[in-house]
Amino acid sequence: MRVNGSGGPFRPKQAETEASKPAVTTKEAPQARGSETTRQSSVVGDGFESGARAAGAGTGRAAGAGAARNLPAEVRTPSSDYYRQRYDDFVRRNPGMTPPDYYLNYGNKYLEKFSALGPKDLSPAGLAWRDRTLKALQDAIEMKRAEDPVAFAQLERDPEAFKKFAYDTHADAYVNSGLFNLPAQDLVKIGTTPELRDLLGKDGVRQIVDVIGRLKPEDVARIGGKTLEELGRGIDEFRKNFKWPKIELPRLPLPRLRLP
Repeated sequence: MRVNGSGGPFRPKQAETEASKPAVTTKEAPQARGSETTRQSSVVGDGFESGARAAGAGTGRAAGAGAARNLPAEVRTPSSDYYRQRYDDFVRRNPGMTPPDYYLNYGNKYLEKFSALGPKDLSPAGLAWRDRTLKALQDAIEMKRAEDPVAFAQLERDPEAFKKFAYDTHADAYVNSGLFNLPAQDLVKIGTTPELRDLLGKDGVRQIVDVIGRLKPEDVARIGGKTLEELGRGIDEFRKNFKWPKIELPRLPLPRLRLP
């Protein structure tokens, strides 16, 4: 059926109708009416389908609201218990799953260690650097969460991948917060605060290499050889006082040798 400009059925003139009207048998007429009935039924059917789609959209909105509640929650920075909140948020959303080891065994541990440093440990510049760095480390995680909460939730479920991501943010936080502008005593204290086993792991070594690789000639000149020597002595002293855990090696049976 053709329609006119106002949306109603197109009605041709009488002469046009007589000239173009084909001869039909009496059996064809009901077929035409059946076609009209089909078109009308199609419109009615579209109406029902629209209702179903609307109902489905309502269900989708409800499901979307539930999914939104299961996304990682925002944690304000800086926070003295930031990593504990991230840990608790993961447990809430993933019952029975293991949270990233980084949250409590690295992030929270060093948040507490560096927060405990005071004026006797760091200069005013060192304390300001500490505060900027602790916030920058937390901000890096929050930015990762905010840019794609779904991808962040998936990253959390892979502890090793999450640890790599977190470690990769360290050098930026340290250097951009002004690490290379600090005096020698601050560098020594900062360099010897982490536990040696964390520094000597593959992620720790990669972090150190990343930081050193950002040194510029002017940074080396500003820090000076004396500062680097003092830093080296502090690390040596730290290594001497570090107690390695006792590891009992299994006793292997030795084969009996027969002499000729």
